[in-house]
Amino acid sequence: MIGIYRILNKINGKCYYGSSKNIKKRWLRHKNELNKGKHINIILQRAWDKYGSDNFIFELVKCCDESLLMEIEQKYLDLKPEYNIGINSSGGDNITNNPNRDEIISKITKSIKDRYSSMTDEEKKIKHSKPKDKNPNWKGGKTFCKCGNRIDSKNKCCVKCVDRNGENNPFYGKNHSEETKKIITEARKGSYYGKQNNPIIIDDVEYRSAGEASDKLNISMTTIRWRVKSNNTKFSNYKYKSTLK
Repeated sequence: MIGIYRILNKINGKCYYGSSKNIKKRWLRHKNELNKGKHINIILQRAWDKYGSDNFIFELVKCCDESLLMEIEQKYLDLKPEYNIGINSSGGDNITNNPNRDEIISKITKSIKDRYSSMTDEEKKIKHSKPKDKNPNWKGGKTFCKCGNRIDSKNKCCVKCVDRNGENNPFYGKNHSEETKKIITEARKGSYYGKQNNPIIIDDVEYRSAGEASDKLNISMTTIRWRVKSNNTKFSNYKYKSTLK
């Protein structure tokens, strides 16, 4: 008998929903484990111990085709039955709603620590060192660009290293229309374009940007910016105009 079943508490109406390809066999297993106090579902086990086996009913809820078993069971689990720990018909998470959650996690953590503490460095290396084709995530060395940046295995290089010269430039062989040129020209009127437009004052001389100051003083922009932000009094003559009152 294939379908969905329910274990119902006659006293408080709380229940547990389950599914099986052989419901009668599954019921026998439930009863056997509950009577021995060894059922994996601690919530159901505690209720069984508290109210007694005579106050529980095992009943068929719905027969269905095996291919629909998980789908139909999920509909009943969505009703949030009080004695179910797992909330997905496909299984998986039996910890989140478990009343012994902290204890279970503590035991798992301790088990992992104990296992690793008993391993030698060589055993750890063998377990975790899976170079190249031994690693299931290995992409044949195609996950890094020549510059060292990580890239998708489908790409040949990162965005910064893409060759945009000649025919590789998406605008290759194309020209702006006269109308577009006029729009660009009008938009740029009265503006300074090219390098960072953040006025800097050095030795009481104002420069439109670190770029302009770099060109005229033959000092790198990085150095100029560093001096502007430096707390060293030696460079107090380097200031952003916006910081001056």
